[in-house]
Amino acid sequence: MMFSRQRHKVPVLNTTSTADISFMLLIFFLVTTSMDADKGLSRQLPPYKEQQQQEETNVSKDKLMTLRLTPDNALLLNEKPFPIGGLRGEAERFILRGGKEHLISVSMDPESRYGMYFRMQNELVAAYREVRDQAARKRFGRAYANCSPTEKDRIRTLYPQRIAEVYDQGGPAR
Repeated sequence: MMFSRQRHKVPVLNTTSTADISFMLLIFFLVTTSMDADKGLSRQLPPYKEQQQQEETNVSKDKLMTLRLTPDNALLLNEKPFPIGGLRGEAERFILRGGKEHLISVSMDPESRYGMYFRMQNELVAAYREVRDQAARKRFGRAYANCSPTEKDRIRTLYPQRIAEVYDQGGPAR
């Protein structure tokens, strides 16, 4: 008797549609994922000039506020230690007192932390927002955010954001 050899077939998965399924999953995740916009500080950089000329500005001491971050992340207001938590209120009073002639000078040591720098900047932005909001409520009877573009321009003319940043103290912070 002859034994015939039977061929055993190995079961195989049908993989013809895996590429299609992978592509559909990729499209699904691209469509359903939210892309958050980058957040940052709104600062207008000076335009590039071949030969940059620096103009000297005379600012009286009572209309100048100097803020400096030290290497140990301490805030100095006019060269005196100042708590960062009180910066917003102090900046509001200074902006109201100085009007459109005020100037806030900001500098930081290269050894200070970015987190402290951004906290200081956030306090300044909040102070400007509060001062402009108070002015809009007084002049137009509504919040600054609800004002028309021309009304916002009038308020920004009264209280412009005048922040001078000093960069000549060395390399980047850590």
